[in-house]
Amino acid sequence: MNRINMERDAKDFSNPYKVALVACHDEQGDVHITLLSSLMNRGEDEMVVGEFVEGLSKRFFHERPEAGFLIMNLSMRLWTGTMDFYDSKTEGGEYIAYNQMPLYRFNTYCGISRVHYARLREISDRKRLRLGGIAANMPRVLLAAPFLKGETRDVFNAWTRAHTKKMGTLLFLGFTDPDGYPRIVPVIQGKSVSSGRVLFTLAPYKSALRALADGSRASVFALNLDMEAVLLKGTFRRKGCFGAVDVDRVYNCMPPIHRYIYPETPWETVEAF
Repeated sequence: MNRINMERDAKDFSNPYKVALVACHDEQGDVHITLLSSLMNRGEDEMVVGEFVEGLSKRFFHERPEAGFLIMNLSMRLWTGTMDFYDSKTEGGEYIAYNQMPLYRFNTYCGISRVHYARLREISDRKRLRLGGIAANMPRVLLAAPFLKGETRDVFNAWTRAHTKKMGTLLFLGFTDPDGYPRIVPVIQGKSVSSGRVLFTLAPYKSALRALADGSRASVFALNLDMEAVLLKGTFRRKGCFGAVDVDRVYNCMPPIHRYIYPETPWETVEAF
């Protein structure tokens, strides 16, 4: 589909209390995933994103406008799609509407500072998160973990390792489809199995991952229910009925400082005048 079902879905999209992920391409061509619950629709064929804090993704939106998204409401129903960014504004109707929402209006340190606009390219029909398939595949990951740890590499710090191996952490895989657009697929049945590898089963979203070739670049966004998150980027490996991402880049996507923590980004001196 290339239109939003306004009667059925617009209410879910306009609710700021949801999981909304936006994927674009970074300076190296890797998929960069950001949690942006301000992602909403503007009519039936446009999307808007309210900028709450400044990170790399807002720059990438307009340097490489091809983007993908995943929206999941509180009832575990989700939509995926693609879009093209084309403009941003610091005024206008959407800017005013965002800053009148209680979530942003009564925030104690900042509201929405800019609105980004995208033309909707395609969107899936509403579907339920496949909780049965996810639950059935989690034990398989646990059983296979000792045999599929990969090379021993100290990529994750202690917090990242603990965060990504918890079964309560939600994992989402991002990759570039043959059409050149980023895609996002839930791989909640996965977990980290070493300090540099995330392992998951290809089921229950095997068809969505069919185009992802062994050796391709892929990213994993790891989010818990406290909205703590980290973004992992690396190389995808097919291991029979399993998939793995061997991570070589780790990005801290939480305030107050968004930056790469592996390889570590050098600190820059700021001089006061």
